[in-house]
Amino acid sequence: MSKVKVFRLLGIICLLIFLAYFLMNSTNMINKSTDTFMVENGTLSYEEPAEGYIIRDEKLLKGNNYSNGLNQIVTDGSRVSKGEAVFRYYSNNEEEINKQLEDLDKKIDEALQNSQKGIIPIDITNLENEIENVLDNLYQANDTRVINEYKKKLNTYVVKKAEIAGEKSEAGSYIRTLIDQRKALSNQLTDNSETIVTQTPGIISYRVDGLEEVLILNNNDFSYLTTELLDGFRLNVGTSIPESKEAGKIVNNFECYIACPINTEKSEIVKVRR
Repeated sequence: MSKVKVFRLLGIICLLIFLAYFLMNSTNMINKSTDTFMVENGTLSYEEPAEGYIIRDEKLLKGNNYSNGLNQIVTDGSRVSKGEAVFRYYSNNEEEINKQLEDLDKKIDEALQNSQKGIIPIDITNLENEIENVLDNLYQANDTRVINEYKKKLNTYVVKKAEIAGEKSEAGSYIRTLIDQRKALSNQLTDNSETIVTQTPGIISYRVDGLEEVLILNNNDFSYLTTELLDGFRLNVGTSIPESKEAGKIVNNFECYIACPINTEKSEIVKVRR
C-alpha cells in the first residue's frame, strides 16, 4: 500500500472519530435540561472590615448632690418623657431618717394592736385587704418605677389605717402623735433629697462613660472627629460599662452615627448617602 493511501485512510479514520464525538455531544446538549432564571435589579458593593465608634445624641443628667449616690426612679433602658423624674439623690441623713421611720412604724403597730381590743372597724378591714394586695404585687414586681409606686401606696394605706384606728381607740392621742412625727420625717426626707427631671424625651441610661459631652452628634460638622481623637480614648471592643451611682443620661434612640477610621485607597472616594 502506497503512502498516499495510508494518509487517506488515517484521515478518514480521524474524520469518523470527530463526527462520532460531535454527534455524541450534540445528543447530550439536546437531552440536558436548561435552567431558566430571572435577572433581578441589584447593586454591587465593596466592603472593608473596620472597628466603629457609635456616636449618639446623649444628654448628661447630673445634680449637685451626686456624691450622696442616686436612687433609680426609672430603671435603666426605659423610655421617659420630657419633664419626668428619672432618679433622685439620697439626702445627707437619709439612712438615719429611714431608721427612725422604721421605729415609728413599730410603735404605731404596737399601739394599734393594744388599743383595738378585738374590735376591728370595717374601714380598717378594707385597708388591710388593700395592703395585702399591694404586698402581693410588690413581691412580684421587678421594675424600680413600679416598686416605688407600690411603696407609696403601701405607706398611704398604713398611715390611713393608723389614723382611723387612732380615732376609734382609747389611745387615739398617742397614735396621732406618732403619725404626726412620721409625716414630719417623711417630709424631711423628701425635702432634703434632690430629684433629677429630664428636659428631653428618650431612653434613660446609667452607663455613663464620660464621653457624652465629647462625642457630639452634629449633622453639620464632624471635623472634630479625627483618628487621633478616637484612638486616644483607648476603648476596647466588648468592654462593659458599669452603672453609675452619680449620674445618668438621656439617649436619643432614633438616630446615631458610626465613626470608622479607614485608611485605604477606596475609602478616599466614599460618598455620604442620606
